[in-house]
Amino acid sequence: MLMQADTLLEVKRLSKLYSRAPGTTRQRLAVTFGRMLLGWTPKPLNDLHKGEFWSLKDVSFSLKRGEALGVIGFNGAGKTTLLRLLAGQLLPDEGEVCILGKAAAMIDLTAGFQMTTSGERNIFLRGAMLGRSNEEMAVTYDEIVDFAEIGDAIEAPVSTYSSGMLMRLAFSIMVAMKPDVLFIDEILSVGDFRFRQKCLSRIREMRDQAAFVLVSHSMSNIKLFCDRAIVLHEGRLAFEGEPKEAIRIYEEMKFTQAVTQEAKRAEILKPQFHNEKVVEQVEHYWCNAGGQPISEIRSGETLYLKASFKTSHRPRNLILGVPVWTEEGGYVTGFSTENQEEGMTVTPEERTTFLLKIPNIIFNPGVYLSNFVITDGPEFLYRGSNTTLTVLSVRDRFWGVVMLPHSWRISTESEELS
Repeated sequence: MLMQADTLLEVKRLSKLYSRAPGTTRQRLAVTFGRMLLGWTPKPLNDLHKGEFWSLKDVSFSLKRGEALGVIGFNGAGKTTLLRLLAGQLLPDEGEVCILGKAAAMIDLTAGFQMTTSGERNIFLRGAMLGRSNEEMAVTYDEIVDFAEIGDAIEAPVSTYSSGMLMRLAFSIMVAMKPDVLFIDEILSVGDFRFRQKCLSRIREMRDQAAFVLVSHSMSNIKLFCDRAIVLHEGRLAFEGEPKEAIRIYEEMKFTQAVTQEAKRAEILKPQFHNEKVVEQVEHYWCNAGGQPISEIRSGETLYLKASFKTSHRPRNLILGVPVWTEEGGYVTGFSTENQEEGMTVTPEERTTFLLKIPNIIFNPGVYLSNFVITDGPEFLYRGSNTTLTVLSVRDRFWGVVMLPHSWRISTESEELS
């Protein structure tokens, strides 16, 4: 493979085949060993045997020095398979990987440690696994121990280490190698907060001299760390480009999983309940200022919910509420008539309409789920789901679930705050 100038990683039509049938797996392994040991020319895998499937198929991309590529996709999309192929932990069934310089993988950092051996000995063993000589490891030994912050425990068997100590030692060994290409699988969350910042600082120092491939479920990490991103779907490359656009496509793909998504939403909103003997003709929906039903709104706009129903008796303590969750099930807030001095009353056998007004909604972009709830004191009369509400973005950057209005400016010590 001919690599362009300053290109450290070139991936061409990379593919990996798996089988759920043990016999077929053994047959494929025999072919693989034949390729390795006897130099057989591989034949195109056009016809799959029973139980076989492509975990990864025809994935191509390249990386230059200083670039970081994010990899996102659903569980089972082929992300970890791709990373293990790039790191040389798996052999591809088709395609090729070309790396210029030294490579290191942060996939399962603690795998390969000899648990009955000291941390000191494991440093040299891990270095040998990465193709480094004892002399090379001796040069960086003190740096590794200092960075890992495990002190005298370096002389103790690693079986006595906590999981955090193991992770710190493994990470320290990897970054001390000063690789040209680094493969990272969710390891930006290693250790406690202070040590994570130390790791990120070290990665930042390496950034100009290395190329990175980052697999992560954190869209924030992908957006902030990577120059480009790819979206994998069922083992194939669905998109390659700007991280922001890759995240948008990934989120859209999530919404197409209707059956799974609806089941998940029903789980978040349950239990649903309706005492039809007491409450009937219940209707409720999100709407705009004109009263028209809506399913989308922009952050900062005024949101309304219209509800109407008829009761067979006069409730002693009528309470209306609207609890709200994120699509992932995180409870955001609730809107309740208990939050106002004037109580709600209805006339039996007459249909009454209520209007909830939420000015300047501060929800960040996303999909929100909610119920409309009617209670008479502690007794539930009705609990039913509202239409899913999508809040659209009006800004490029946001954090958390809500964004409170705020501003920054340069201040002097003597000025009065206002």
